[in-house]
Amino acid sequence: MLKYTYSLLLFILSVSCSSSRPEIEVACEAVDNFEYLIKWDVYPMVQGTVKIYNSSDPENFDTKKDPIAESPISDQAARVKINPNLHRQYFLVRFDDKYDMVTATRAPQLNYIQNFRDIGGYRNNHQKYIRWGMIYRAGSLDSMDYLSTKRLNLMGIRTLIDFRNLENFRTPPGTLHLENVINLPLSLPCETPLCDKIKNNELLRGDAIIFMQDLNLELSEKAKSTYKSMFNQLIVEDNYPIIISGDLGKDYVGFAIALIMVALDMPKDVILYDYLLSNTYLNKRNVSLDCHKYPVHVQEAITTLLSADERYLSCGLEKIIRDYGSVTKYLEKELGVTQEKRNKLRQILLQSK
Repeated sequence: MLKYTYSLLLFILSVSCSSSRPEIEVACEAVDNFEYLIKWDVYPMVQGTVKIYNSSDPENFDTKKDPIAESPISDQAARVKINPNLHRQYFLVRFDDKYDMVTATRAPQLNYIQNFRDIGGYRNNHQKYIRWGMIYRAGSLDSMDYLSTKRLNLMGIRTLIDFRNLENFRTPPGTLHLENVINLPLSLPCETPLCDKIKNNELLRGDAIIFMQDLNLELSEKAKSTYKSMFNQLIVEDNYPIIISGDLGKDYVGFAIALIMVALDMPKDVILYDYLLSNTYLNKRNVSLDCHKYPVHVQEAITTLLSADERYLSCGLEKIIRDYGSVTKYLEKELGVTQEKRNKLRQILLQSK
């Protein structure tokens, strides 16, 4: 009897283990025009094939058609080419005809837009993923060319939330066909002395580091009404897809995205990873500050201002945790992001795969 019970237990355990979903991570890189490299990691490794389908809609893939690529799971990567078009491409990666994952390039190529990227695809603490093509972050949209305007229109963007102050804000051209343009101006006291130091050739790298830390501290204290208004827009499902924008899409936008990710229960390392991607997608050479006219020490300081550093964001978030016990409590008490609103936001932005 004991032998039978033991054998039955082993059978149940083996069935349970074999039917559980493996850990799967996928990523997509643009190799060249209309060519992509899709990479994956599966643990534990399973046998079978990977089938890849493409679509311009991340929620809909025609899997009845032949896949655009197929390869063994053990290859861990595949190159795919698509027919030339201006639509953003999303890819459904199907593992062994059992497990599906959706991926896309993090930053679709748009000329003259700094720091533009999708925050889709990140996984939270409960194995839910942010939907692709729903919420983007970016610098200003003031200098877009015709092709970038066309590509952005094809993404179906409905809403722009822009944090620039009234002096710098420009209404986007009608060719973007935005349904909602929401200016939530942010201007912090710590910015005025910084500009004076740059003009007087007095800014040092150490000054820039302190400024960036002070900026994030002030964002946690003095931007509450702005971020509260932002969250009120984010829980309106008809507003999506949304772009959250600022001058360079780094500081005000970076803090805003961090708060959104906390509301979506993202791990700290994911929040920091996305924040630091500004170092990849912000082209410092294209920032119109005429850095060459300043002394070397000022140029180094300006480079520091244009960089993302974990210490900057952590300054603001750690102060919130000291004052409120957690960022979630801060969201609820100061920004009005109640459990009900968090649930609504997660319903809109999260999916299981």
